[in-house]
Amino acid sequence: MKLLDLSHTLATGLPVYPGDETVPRIIRNSSHGPDSHQSSSLVTGCHAGTHIDLPLHFLDGEPALEDFPLEGCAGRAVVLDAGEGRIDAGILDGVDLGGVDFVVFRTGWERRFGGADYYRDWPWLDPALARRLAAADLKGVGLDTPSIDPFGGDTAHGVLAAAGMINIENMANLSAAPAGPFTLLVLPLKLRGAEASPVRAVALI
Repeated sequence: MKLLDLSHTLATGLPVYPGDETVPRIIRNSSHGPDSHQSSSLVTGCHAGTHIDLPLHFLDGEPALEDFPLEGCAGRAVVLDAGEGRIDAGILDGVDLGGVDFVVFRTGWERRFGGADYYRDWPWLDPALARRLAAADLKGVGLDTPSIDPFGGDTAHGVLAAAGMINIENMANLSAAPAGPFTLLVLPLKLRGAEASPVRAVALI
């Protein structure tokens, strides 16, 4: 079995979604020495880097991370190739989603990660596509862009949240991922009351 990392590296100064106030920082508290060892602290927002959004992000009263079932963060995934711009519902035409838990969209946008244009005009899910995905009995949707909605939008988030689905955003290395199906793990930190968490997204092939 091969493990393929589908996550960006969380690092100090990593750009975050416009309007988010907490830029990640990894602080070195101590280093190796005669009387010391290496110790670090992490300061970050919950939506930084490769992360998942729970339904709680847009729906009040939904489970937070400490109560969200881990089964909802693991399952069989397929990868679909999508171009830049809006991702239309027709991308699912002829795709058999039987036995599939996650649909991941590979747009190539990850090559812009860390650049000035990453958070401008990224590919996003058309509302009709969000509705088809919500009706497909999936656990979640992933993509290699900052959001499933365009900047300032929330339609796809609302549709998928109402279906109990998670979103995996800012995925990486999708160029190396097979079409699938394969097992996908996106396990979050167990943060009390939180609606999102950075994850180490991994494909088991």
